[in-house]
Amino acid sequence: MKTTDLWFASFLKLKGIKLIDFEILSRGKGKFCFEISDEQWKLLRLEFMNSEISKTKQIMSELKDLLY
Repeated sequence: MKTTDLWFASFLKLKGIKLIDFEILSRGKGKFCFEISDEQWKLLRLEFMNSEISKTKQIMSELKDLLY
């Protein structure tokens, strides 16, 4: 499964999910490919949405918006 969400990719790494490939899309942006089943992906995506990391991501986005 692939994601361009750096925060979610970090969450997956913290959960011990194996990163099997990545692609640089542009400076500071990329696509990450993990060795994970569709069902496990769905469960971890839901866990991420309810995690402190997700809350931190939202706050960082709001603070960043203030700067533009």
